[in-house]
Amino acid sequence: MDPDFALNLAAFFVVFIVIAVVLRFLAPIVLKHFKGSAGGWSRLVAVYATTRPLPAQARSRQSIVVGQVLYRNCMTVGFDDSGLYLEIGFPLSVFGRRALFIPWREFKHIDEGRLFWRKATLMSLGDPPVGTITLPMSLFEAIRPALPLTVRNTLQGAIA
Repeated sequence: MDPDFALNLAAFFVVFIVIAVVLRFLAPIVLKHFKGSAGGWSRLVAVYATTRPLPAQARSRQSIVVGQVLYRNCMTVGFDDSGLYLEIGFPLSVFGRRALFIPWREFKHIDEGRLFWRKATLMSLGDPPVGTITLPMSLFEAIRPALPLTVRNTLQGAIA
């Protein structure tokens, strides 16, 4: 057997074992983090899970906060006249998270917030409260025309 081949094979197995050990200890931490906190994705899935197709008005690779978890550059956000559609994209889609469809009537309180030190929109969902979503202001401005008049009227004082 070629000594270089044996050395490369041994190095491969060492790297493989190190990766396996690291994943063994990191996987539970990562899974716990993405399982969702209070008001997080899993709580929203219990109420707003959907199998609807993605609306025509959709933006991929968006950064939003759901509950206390930041989904950075991995969210597809769609909207139409009936509500807001959220779907986790790759790489987090490998965890099998279901898509959400939130009807506009479920948006109970909308206030100004911060995301990446910039102005954002913090939206509370459900009555009683189910969770919160924070959208960057540029994304919210794209969604604003689809909001029903009743929701837009509540926004006048909250979001300038």
